[in-house]
Amino acid sequence: MKLPSINMITQQEFCDHIEDDDFLFKYGNPVAIKTDEGKILLCMAIEYYERMTGEKVEIPDEVLREKEDKING
Repeated sequence: MKLPSINMITQQEFCDHIEDDDFLFKYGNPVAIKTDEGKILLCMAIEYYERMTGEKVEIPDEVLREKEDKING
């Protein structure tokens, strides 16, 4: 089976843009990140991870509040 290719970005590009509202749309979901040490990490939306694994990810209330504050300005 041939798998689709995954976009790869640098660690610096990831750090510069991870908080962009359109990050996953612009870079892909999932997206591979090549670290400065040469390792490859995979970043994906929580919802995508939950669908793939069938496991629910618990998000701390503090993180949810920060996200709400950012949305509500």
